[in-house]
Amino acid sequence: MKITRALASLSFLLALAAACAAQEPQPTPTPEEFQTKLESLMSETGAVIVKGYTRVRSVNGSRGTAYVTALEVTDAPAGHKEQGLGVEISDAARPDAADEHAYIDYDEIAPLLKGIDYIMRLDSKATKLSRYEAQYRTRGGLVLVTFTTPNGQATAISTEGGRRARFVLRPVGLAEFRNLVESAKQALDAPPAQ
Repeated sequence: MKITRALASLSFLLALAAACAAQEPQPTPTPEEFQTKLESLMSETGAVIVKGYTRVRSVNGSRGTAYVTALEVTDAPAGHKEQGLGVEISDAARPDAADEHAYIDYDEIAPLLKGIDYIMRLDSKATKLSRYEAQYRTRGGLVLVTFTTPNGQATAISTEGGRRARFVLRPVGLAEFRNLVESAKQALDAPPAQ
């Protein structure tokens, strides 16, 4: 009886240890694995990194809010500087969940604006089939998806780290998001304050 109980306890502990080992968190990416220059520079160690930012505004949608921020990151001693945007998506349905982030390097802003313009022009003529979906994705993981629904067309914004579309924009939301991206670019292009 004691041997049976000991074997059962040992089996349970081994199963528990195996389950715990299978749930190890994913490692944080190394600087070589970052997709954007902004992320790579922000992760530098052994250097003074200065991060300047201006939160432009936000756009609301169902289940969440997207905040657009103009970013300037500088390795102060080396004088190396990168500019771009940060998009932070919060989920109103899950206030305890961490916000998701996507970074967009400066050289991706103009193509992003063109991609948004193209997506905004799409209609039922985009394909001969009854429904369509169009997607624009940045290196840093921002994903814009427009798709047909039984009630018309919808657009969602998410990050590649998200398991689902974090939020769906109102019909005018994509134009509002485009204006935020344009405003953030203007903030980056403005001459330095004296």
